[in-house]
Amino acid sequence: MGSQRQSFGQIAVLPDIAGMYGFITFALLVIFDSGKALLDGDTLWHIAAGKHMLADRAILTRDIFSHTAFGKPWTAHEWLSEIIMAWLHQHTGLIGVVVFFFLIAALSFWLLFRMVATVTNEWIATLAVSVALTFSMAHLLARPHVFSWLFGVISLFALYKQGRWLWLLPPLTAVWANLHGGFILGLALQGLFIGGTLLEDILTKQIRQVPVLWQQVKRPTVFFVLSILAAGINPFGFKLYLFPFQVTNKVFSASIMEWLSPNLQEDWLFRFFVLLMLLLMSLKRTSTNWTDRLFVLFFFNAALTHQRYMGMASVFVCPYFAKSLESLPWPRISFFGKKSEGKQLQTSSISGPVLTIMLAMLLGFLSGPSFPHSRDVLETFLPLPDTNHPIEAIQHLKKTHPSGKMFNKYSWGGHLIYELGPERKVFIDGRADMYGAEIFSDYQKIISLDKKAELLLKRYDIDWILYPVDSALVRYLKATGSWQETYADEKAAILVRRNEPTNLFGTDKKH
Repeated sequence: MGSQRQSFGQIAVLPDIAGMYGFITFALLVIFDSGKALLDGDTLWHIAAGKHMLADRAILTRDIFSHTAFGKPWTAHEWLSEIIMAWLHQHTGLIGVVVFFFLIAALSFWLLFRMVATVTNEWIATLAVSVALTFSMAHLLARPHVFSWLFGVISLFALYKQGRWLWLLPPLTAVWANLHGGFILGLALQGLFIGGTLLEDILTKQIRQVPVLWQQVKRPTVFFVLSILAAGINPFGFKLYLFPFQVTNKVFSASIMEWLSPNLQEDWLFRFFVLLMLLLMSLKRTSTNWTDRLFVLFFFNAALTHQRYMGMASVFVCPYFAKSLESLPWPRISFFGKKSEGKQLQTSSISGPVLTIMLAMLLGFLSGPSFPHSRDVLETFLPLPDTNHPIEAIQHLKKTHPSGKMFNKYSWGGHLIYELGPERKVFIDGRADMYGAEIFSDYQKIISLDKKAELLLKRYDIDWILYPVDSALVRYLKATGSWQETYADEKAAILVRRNEPTNLFGTDKKH
């Protein structure tokens, strides 16, 4: 009986450092970052698309939300994410959607901390992972790409472990390919490990025999090929591999904010991070293999090409960054101080993530329709940010129901789809890859007051416009007399075409 009590007393309940880090990350995100998670209107059209798929019990394959691309084939590559988001929204509202993605992010950084802690001490792990978290915050939105953080870190963990962990990669890729187009990242990680191994053998170990080299990479290559095939297990098959080329089209990457190159004068912290990495790599005491070098080259190139990848780069070079910091002459410090010869505090590696999941479930439960009072309290922490959404103007539209075809701001399309549904079709929204280069270019010409802007508004039969009230487009259209302002607030204006429009750009009107 005494031995049973002693055994029970040794059960670890307190979270370990990684578990505490993940739990604290989740709590801080909920308390301080909730309003920012919905800054991007794409979250809302994802939910709307998921609702229709749940209602129809079928995956959307054609556009139903716009009048410019209505009926056009649409590769809904994030269909599973959208169904999950719609289900959460149905039962927990926007609060539950935000809390869910915060949970996914927290679990991602919990696992990253565990991985980094295997190559360094807990202090350096905390520093390195916190750097990665800091650079990821700008893109921590309630959107499907957050799944790629978790699945990417799991893939990285399996690749570092090797052995039987490689069996996890193909099924992981199959699920990932239905959640987000970032499954390409998982394949890239596998390719980097294979390439790094080959370069290490050829350039460092001076191995030249092809059979020997093949034996070194045979096992990971087999799982790499299986992962490539597994990605085809989705409603769109191997067509999904074309998506990255569609979304990185020059017309999109030059106009959509997150696809622009970072401004390194404004993003000076990331600039210092890149320089610090280069400095650490140059030190003789830093152990750097060819896999590390390929990771730094690949991810920093991605980050310097598109600012949306700055956070991703900091996450996936984090193990090497921590290893490089470990090589510096740091004082030896432990969270628990100097180890004594007596009994040590027992901690659990799973209680932290379990506690985090339980807290997320509690918040989701309290935000459900059965608890209106707690939901009202939680909604004070999770409002739609009025800085990015024309909330009052959309409420006006729901009352007035203007007829005809609309022209709207690109980033407002998601909110319009969410509030007005497919009955009131938008001009454009965040699905740039579906609209294609022509429609997106026409949108850019209209908002930049190109000489063809008037012809384009007529070609698309635009009857009314919802656009920022202080924009050059609204001011100019009002000045021509061709459009009448029927609504305006501090953020948005609604313009309706007059019966006899005048020429938009001031050339003499033919009589």
